[in-house]
Amino acid sequence: MRLHHLEIQAFGPFADRQSVDFDALSAQGLFLLNGPTGAGKSSVLDAVCFALYGSVPGARQAAKRLRSDHAAESLAPEVSLEFSVSDRRFRVERSPAWDRPSRRGSGTTTEQARTLLSERIGSDWVQKSARNDEAGLELQSLLGMDKEQFTKVVMLPQGEFAAFLRADAKPRRELLQRLFSTARFEDLERLFAEEHQRTARRLAEQEGRQRHLFQRAVDEAGRHDLAPADVGADPDAPDAWAATLQSLSLALSERRAAAARESTELAEQSALADGALATLRHRRHRFDALAQLRAQREEHRGRAEEIAELVDLARRHDQARGLAAHLRLDDEAASLVEQASARHTEALDRLRHNDTAGEYLDVGPGIPGGEGDGSVSRDALTSACTASSSVLAVLRAALPDEQRLLDVREGLEALGSTIRRLDDGLDDAREGIARLQRQRTDDAGSLAPLREAADGLAHLRTGLAAAVAAEETVQQYGAATKRQAAAEAGYVLASEQFLTLKEEWLAKLQLRLEQAAQELAEQLEDGHACPVCGSTEHPAPVPSPEGERISLDEEQAARRLQAEAEAALQTAREVRDHERLAVAQLAARGGEAVPEDAAAATRAARSTLQRAEAAEVECAAVEERMRRALAEEARVGELRDALREERAAAESRRSSLTDQDTELSQRIAGLQADAPSLAARIDAVQRAHDDLDRVRETLDALARATGTQQENALRLRDALQGTPFDAAEEARTALLPEERSASLAATLKEYEQRGHRLDAAEDDDAVRDTLREEQEGILAPTDDDERLAGATADDLRARAHRAGIGAEVLGHSVVQLESYTGQLADLEKDIAPLREEAHLAAAVADTARGGGENLYKMSLATYVLASRLEQVAAAATERLLQMSDGRYQLVHSDATAGNRRSGLGLNVIDGWTGNRRDTSTLSGGESFMASLALALGLADVVQQEAGGLDIETLFVDEGFGSLDDQALEQVMDALEGLRSGGRVVGLVSHVPELKQRVSAQLQVVKGRQGSVLRYVEQPASV
Repeated sequence: MRLHHLEIQAFGPFADRQSVDFDALSAQGLFLLNGPTGAGKSSVLDAVCFALYGSVPGARQAAKRLRSDHAAESLAPEVSLEFSVSDRRFRVERSPAWDRPSRRGSGTTTEQARTLLSERIGSDWVQKSARNDEAGLELQSLLGMDKEQFTKVVMLPQGEFAAFLRADAKPRRELLQRLFSTARFEDLERLFAEEHQRTARRLAEQEGRQRHLFQRAVDEAGRHDLAPADVGADPDAPDAWAATLQSLSLALSERRAAAARESTELAEQSALADGALATLRHRRHRFDALAQLRAQREEHRGRAEEIAELVDLARRHDQARGLAAHLRLDDEAASLVEQASARHTEALDRLRHNDTAGEYLDVGPGIPGGEGDGSVSRDALTSACTASSSVLAVLRAALPDEQRLLDVREGLEALGSTIRRLDDGLDDAREGIARLQRQRTDDAGSLAPLREAADGLAHLRTGLAAAVAAEETVQQYGAATKRQAAAEAGYVLASEQFLTLKEEWLAKLQLRLEQAAQELAEQLEDGHACPVCGSTEHPAPVPSPEGERISLDEEQAARRLQAEAEAALQTAREVRDHERLAVAQLAARGGEAVPEDAAAATRAARSTLQRAEAAEVECAAVEERMRRALAEEARVGELRDALREERAAAESRRSSLTDQDTELSQRIAGLQADAPSLAARIDAVQRAHDDLDRVRETLDALARATGTQQENALRLRDALQGTPFDAAEEARTALLPEERSASLAATLKEYEQRGHRLDAAEDDDAVRDTLREEQEGILAPTDDDERLAGATADDLRARAHRAGIGAEVLGHSVVQLESYTGQLADLEKDIAPLREEAHLAAAVADTARGGGENLYKMSLATYVLASRLEQVAAAATERLLQMSDGRYQLVHSDATAGNRRSGLGLNVIDGWTGNRRDTSTLSGGESFMASLALALGLADVVQQEAGGLDIETLFVDEGFGSLDDQALEQVMDALEGLRSGGRVVGLVSHVPELKQRVSAQLQVVKGRQGSVLRYVEQPASV
């Protein structure tokens, strides 16, 4: 993959659209991306990553704030990248989600993220996808790696690999897992563990069933107080459980045989005792029956006199029963006459209280409508009914007119309410129109001064921004002036310190040189060669001076102090020069102004702007209010006209209904009489008609009932002749009620049957046998005799029952134990192969996760990652040897440390000493070279892992500042080697030496309005 062209707009620190021509930068195969801290060097890489994957690397993605704060509010954030894969060229354009100002009103509207992927076919760009997810899948398929791999293979972050170099196994594992997928090996570990758990669960379930079965057998034997210890067995030895159950079964079988014998003997004894008890109870029952028979015979004789009286009552009832029909008819006729008379009296009473009935009843003197005895003739009643029916017909015919009158009056009332409501609405409409006109007049008068106050708002905002910027410059100038004074003082102090230490070192150096001959003379010995001339004779050595001696260590220490002071002086000079430049720049921008004046100018500009903004808001509110008032006035005018038309129509309808009311009122007034309404008059006449008709009906019914009563009295008198009864009342007295007659007959029949039963009972064989025993002097059995015999029989019966149950329970237990023994043997056959399978699965799972016989304590996934790390270390060593002048090599280590698992160790071999040591012992520059080599080696291995895809563009991010000149030279030589085969390497750094070595540069210049990108090409120095 090779990058060609990048465009950035409103993204990160870049406010305006910036373009990067990677083809021009890549012409020499090596280019530099530099700029001050915070300018946006990493944001260029973020833009490349965002274009390809829709997100940025690391923690910056978590902030979810990609849009530039420097850009205009309406400017959309966009990234466009052109790149090629093999011989195909693509362009991807992305825009993250952002909040743009609403086109109508205030507030913001969220614009969703968008992606557009195109491919260049010939000279045209052909769109391939405009969906975020679809384009993302297509890009990942083209690149052959995900974002995590891309940021480690194409963009080499040195800080992360320096941490990776010194980290322990866990962080290394996390990074390697993100780059090299070990999911299938972790799945194998999980499958082995799940298989181990599954077989262990199955084995535990089967062994649990076996243990539960054995325990049930032991509990079964325990019901009979028989335990494994009683048969000499150990219940905690699973291999002896079958033999234990056989022993328990045999012991229970012996107990069952003894219990069966005992049960048979007790059953025979119980049968003999039950027979003796039954014989005794039979004799006692016979004696009791004889005594009861004698008592019943005595009671039967005592009721003879009562029975004779009942026989006489039954005979008279039978004689009167022939007259019962005549008596019943006579009683019914008298009852009918009484009821008819009562109804007639009630009807007359209602008629007397009905005033309307008197209008139709033509009768003589007496109570209203009555003759001398208070009754009314049938003819008068008939005439009155006919007259009232005629009147009812006339009244009912007039009912529709009354309903029409009611409807007319209801309509008049509703129209009156409607007209009042319309009058109120018209008054409100007139008042509303007048109020709206007054409001529009007032608003029009206040609008002109508000518009004048709101003019020049944009100019005022620009002025406020300039005043704020000027105030900030003044404040920065004051702070920079203080920093400059401090830097000047620091420089003076460092200069004095340097001169003092330099004088001390020169003095000591002078003394050291002067004392060199004396030191040499002191070391001369006769017979030993002089280190200067080689002579073994020393005729005139320089004598040793008196006073202070300066050693080599002291002189070297003074020299180091002087060098440190010189470095401090250089640093102080750079700080002083930087602060002087900052003060001069701020002074050129107006920083020398009085801070109070700048603050006052800012406050005045802000106050003026606030007043103008308030006037603009109020002006808009007044204009909106005037527009709404005009629309409301038009609406209220339309409502007023509609109310006028509606009221005229309502007034016309009310006049028509008033005429109908007058006409119908005159028509109905003559029919109502004194009634409040025509319906009430109809109800009164209807009640009068009903009362008259009811009196006529009750009068006819009374006449019919009286005639029937007279006919029945004659028939009863004829029927009494020839009977023992002289009058009807005597016959009624002798005639008994049906229930009484039936009860009397039943009593006489029961008495007769009881006598026959007693006669039959005295002829029974058992009674004769009992009488014979009495004559022989044999006494009846007593309660004590029966109680003693019953207790004996119950005891024997209970003992036999218990013995039988015990034998049966023992038999069931023996059968159950034999069943348990068989089931236990079957379970053991199933468990044996399962036990072997579980043991094998546990060993495999334990080994796969780094336990058991795994001597290195390395899991399967870790083993795969260790293999990858070994490849990475080998690839990194190739470049590290070049960078370190053949001194250092990176090697993978799988050594263990105590109980900690191994597999992901990393050591460095020092070629000068031949020793292997930990990577944490490397110095800062050595660590940078090692981490850079590690990053490049990891990129090579990941590239091979991704199918050997061709990575034509690489970025190396920071870290060069820790190298000395020689190390930097070696690292640059290694990076130069990356350009072989057409590969392009981009260095991200602000190290000054790189600016001189790399000619093609992309500079990031930061400013208050955002950063800008600038392409620079300058001659490179060697």
